[in-house]
Amino acid sequence: MANNTPQFRFDPSDMLNRFAAMESRVPIAIHMYAETAAKKLESSAKNHAPWTDRTGHARQRLNCKVEGVAKGYQLVLAHGVDYGIWLELAHEKRFATIQPTITREGPNILRGFEHLLERL
Repeated sequence: MANNTPQFRFDPSDMLNRFAAMESRVPIAIHMYAETAAKKLESSAKNHAPWTDRTGHARQRLNCKVEGVAKGYQLVLAHGVDYGIWLELAHEKRFATIQPTITREGPNILRGFEHLLERL
């Protein structure tokens, strides 16, 4: 008598190997995305800075870096000149570039991050 009962075999080793490979790729992918996003923020801040350059130092020294924190990374967009605080806060913030850049670019960066996570 032949056994016509369908059989199901499950070997989790391949799936576990894929999960292990993915686990090592995720932090690298997130860090690479953060570095790319930092460059985009810096570029946008420089390109959209609303002041008229006198020496060009304020624009040249705008920078964005990636810092590791307890649960991931943070992007830090900052001035590299001592008078940057005055560009951001004085004159009713007309010359501010940091907060407007974050407001303008932040949602796109977050959407891109969500898209990255969907692909991982």
